[in-house]
Amino acid sequence: MFSDFYGCFSLQKQAAKKDAFQLFAEKVRDHKGLVSRWAVLQETRVEYFRGKDFVSFLKNHPEIKDILESNKNLEVKEIVDALLSKNLLVRCDRVVKTVRPGKKKLSTWPAHLEIFPVSCFLFCIWMFNMKSDILIDCLTYLNF
Repeated sequence: MFSDFYGCFSLQKQAAKKDAFQLFAEKVRDHKGLVSRWAVLQETRVEYFRGKDFVSFLKNHPEIKDILESNKNLEVKEIVDALLSKNLLVRCDRVVKTVRPGKKKLSTWPAHLEIFPVSCFLFCIWMFNMKSDILIDCLTYLNF
């Protein structure tokens, strides 16, 4: 009976401990060095970033990789693959792939995205919600 109790306690303790990749993703998302924008994905507003910005961010901030502990020596592609496999990120691409009339090139930050399963690294969507501040929640509900 005591072993059952201890086994249950250790499972709860493991569940309370967050995954290193989850902590890494939260830290990167909170960091002001990685530029991200909002877009519409299937009628839902999502926060996304460009793949090339993520690569340069990790080159400029190598200390962020220390959160990954034993996986801190992974290459950027391996980190992205791990985040994708843990459903912390989803690859996506722009919906409109043609240049608008009067323009010379595509928008850097498209307003509409679609899921793009092929292994290119154009844009990525964060697939987890950030914890919010209680004051922001109160102001949101009060419509300030």
